[in-house]
Amino acid sequence: MKADNLQRMRAHGLPVPPFAVVTAQDPLRLDFSEAERFAVRSTFEEEDSEGFSYAGQFETILNVPRSELAEAVEQVRKSYRDGAKAYASAHGLKTSEIEAEAPVLVQEMVDADCAGVLFTSNPTGQLNELVIVAGSGLGSNVVEDKVDTTSYFYNKDDGLSYYERSGDSPLLEGETLQRLIDLGMECERLFGGPTDVEYAVSKGEVWLLQARPITALPEGDTIVLDSSNIVESYPDLTLPLTQSFVKEIYYRIFRSLLLEVTHRHPIVDELDPELRDMVDMANGRVYYRISNWYGVLRLLPFSNVFIKIWQQMLGVENPTVTAAERRVPWKVKGTLAFELLRCVTMTPKRMDALCDFYEEYAVELDRRIQTAPAKGAPERISSLLEIYNAMLEDILSKWHVTLINDMYAFLFTYLAGKRHKASLADVRNLESMRPVQKILELTEVARQKGMDSDAYQTAKADFIEAYGDRCLGELKLETHTYRTHPALVDDFVQGRLDQPTLLKEPEPRNASGKDPFFVRCSKLGIRNRERSRMDRTRMFGSIRYIFRSVGEELFDQRRIDDPEDVFYLSVEELEQGSGDYRKLVTQRKREYAMYAALPAFSRLVFRGEIRNKRVLSAMTDRLRSGDTLTGVSAALGKAVGEALVVTSPDLSLDTRGKILVTRSTDPGWVFLIENASGIIAEKGSLLSHTAIITRELHKPSMVNVRNACTGIRTGDLVELDSTNGTIRILHRKEG
Repeated sequence: MKADNLQRMRAHGLPVPPFAVVTAQDPLRLDFSEAERFAVRSTFEEEDSEGFSYAGQFETILNVPRSELAEAVEQVRKSYRDGAKAYASAHGLKTSEIEAEAPVLVQEMVDADCAGVLFTSNPTGQLNELVIVAGSGLGSNVVEDKVDTTSYFYNKDDGLSYYERSGDSPLLEGETLQRLIDLGMECERLFGGPTDVEYAVSKGEVWLLQARPITALPEGDTIVLDSSNIVESYPDLTLPLTQSFVKEIYYRIFRSLLLEVTHRHPIVDELDPELRDMVDMANGRVYYRISNWYGVLRLLPFSNVFIKIWQQMLGVENPTVTAAERRVPWKVKGTLAFELLRCVTMTPKRMDALCDFYEEYAVELDRRIQTAPAKGAPERISSLLEIYNAMLEDILSKWHVTLINDMYAFLFTYLAGKRHKASLADVRNLESMRPVQKILELTEVARQKGMDSDAYQTAKADFIEAYGDRCLGELKLETHTYRTHPALVDDFVQGRLDQPTLLKEPEPRNASGKDPFFVRCSKLGIRNRERSRMDRTRMFGSIRYIFRSVGEELFDQRRIDDPEDVFYLSVEELEQGSGDYRKLVTQRKREYAMYAALPAFSRLVFRGEIRNKRVLSAMTDRLRSGDTLTGVSAALGKAVGEALVVTSPDLSLDTRGKILVTRSTDPGWVFLIENASGIIAEKGSLLSHTAIITRELHKPSMVNVRNACTGIRTGDLVELDSTNGTIRILHRKEG
């Protein structure tokens, strides 16, 4: 099998050293090579098969002189019988004997500077991660742990990679690393699945020595995590308290939606395990468990069409549907289709009603929180948690209408299509724009009256009361907001006093004054979406206050070392009320320090279960993109300027005239986009915050730009032409 695999690779044009197969019946012939040294390896039918590898069971002899090949071939052949018996016994196989006359592989020896093993899927169970292990000298040094190694981990979906290095192990040059990745992917395509490849690098040239299927992958279902769209709400690392809260609200909202549109059909209970995992966590980040989303969407009639629209509107890059067709009675599908159509037609009125409800409920919620037992009272924590749970019950039973509004906005934006792209760009009176307008007015008060004036302090208090929860990372409970840390308002205003605002009222684009029907519906859906998100921000602000108060109580009780350590605990752990919180917090801080060293992967594919990374000293990738990047045009226009790569947003950043480059944005980014010339984002869609805000501000933007944050560096001169859908790096900053 090993020789057959090499033959397939050679026929496919892959770089395989010259080799020959020696049988007992034929004389040893070396006319296939003029080399003086060879590698002699085993090869027979069962070896390196899809079921069993027999790896390491037989003799391999390296650096064999031409004159000693006959003896080496016999030595390998003699190792067959005992090695096969031991392996068969360990695996419970019936066939335990290999014919002594089995063939032997003779391969031209590669004088390797470094060598190692490449797995096109991580054998621990992450299917979309390619792993390359490199050590100095021959590959046997790596396999036998005789040398220090460097391990590279490459995400096949988004192209991000990192490496871990031990001792003075070799670092692969960028071109060599990319060559290995490309060859590994070619082997996977050739063999039709995850592949284990041995390679050697000599004088910069890569050789593939052997390849076989990976036989040790875990069993179980495939789990697909994707950060499309959700990365806007939960960028970067997200702490356990927020994670447990987010998981619960997604479960409740989707269950509430399905109960309404199926008339409480039993199929909702059948879906309960999937509904509980609509979002999931890996390496400290929040993802859609997109395989479960597809399972739910499969309920719909013509689900393939709806899934396509959903993927496009959310900016899902990989269109592969990772859920089998679900057998759903047509009666259920018909009921669901009718109810969804009814809900969609009623969406604008229902969104108005939801916003009215929340306006009244917010007052009642504030009253409940303020009348909770006083600080230090024994029952304060349990009372605050009761308010939290009541709030979830009261609000989330109604909040699913926002999902229907998302569907409304997605559908009509899709139907409006490219034909009305310019009209879609002219969306006015978005709720998400009001905070920036108010804080700019506050800045003007500070400029005219001074920050110590009563006028400024009054205007500041009004701003915090209305918009104190709107900020970068506003949906993460651990975020410091304007409400929790009012000094942040002063910092923002102070940084803007010497900066003239570039925010202007945009000129109307639709001269006729009336949009086509689909465009009008799309704009209405977008406006309602932004309005409900502002209410959601306020709701999260109340929940943030509740858990900060719980943290203060636990700190006073000496159960945690800092009030903010509460965010390293889950809601369930707090409700249980017992356990060594200090120990848990210490452990999780250690884990999050490891997660912080990893790239922000956009897609993770696991077999069996989700596995968090345990890294010692991850270092960023050495791969570079070319000078031209492409993506999805979100707001049309053209800008040339200096790039500012922002992976950890800070409102004190001076963005004047810069082209912002980031993974994603959230509503709080409007404060940074205000003075920028344009924005480039790795994630996003036509309905993402990046798209909506830049269209209102008439700033050119592109989303779904793969590897933007690694391909572009701060200081590079960039041309962003979203009208033509291209990004060009005109000049790279030195260093």
